[in-house]
Amino acid sequence: MLSHLNYDLPVLRLTDSVAKALKSLRAQGVNALAVVENKQYIGLVSAEILSQALSPEQSLSDLKNHFSSFRMEEEEDVLASLPWFDEPSCDIIAITNADNQFRGYLTKTEVGNLLLNSGVENKNGGIIRIPFQASRDSLSTIIRIIEEENGFVVRSFFQEPNVVLQVQTETFGKIISNLERHGIFIEKAFVFGEQLEVDQDRFDHLMRFIDL
Repeated sequence: MLSHLNYDLPVLRLTDSVAKALKSLRAQGVNALAVVENKQYIGLVSAEILSQALSPEQSLSDLKNHFSSFRMEEEEDVLASLPWFDEPSCDIIAITNADNQFRGYLTKTEVGNLLLNSGVENKNGGIIRIPFQASRDSLSTIIRIIEEENGFVVRSFFQEPNVVLQVQTETFGKIISNLERHGIFIEKAFVFGEQLEVDQDRFDHLMRFIDL
């Protein structure tokens, strides 16, 4: 994760004014920035949150309760960011260590370029996000269904309440169809590589994700 972080984007302080924060957002061309105090990550503040201020002179501390607390830790897989970046309002993610110390930003552009240039280790396949309930779903059953179509689960990680799987396969479409046929709900699917069986009307293609 650390090798892909952006260290050039600035951070904000609780004592900064709303006017300064808005100016920083416009200057950097992003929709949010991290608020950090004594290296500790406080939260993300966006233009939407700043619009709730009563005056441009207000300090960010007055809006603290409205900050987004979402972050990812530096030990997480870069690919775990894909479902979050699929949201149009998200173009940066704050990265912290296990002690909540701010380490840098992961940007949508960086993740897009990573996938475009590497093809994720030049393997065909995709990313699948599944709303997962341990009381109802079985990860071993999901993996077995994938393997029945000659798919291979390269990585798996949990983002409560979802499980995210990276699958290596040349028949991504068939795997999705089989999962759905077994009652597994697919919330999002990201496909990359040269696919033999892909229904482009049903899936979010990698080019939709990359901001070109």
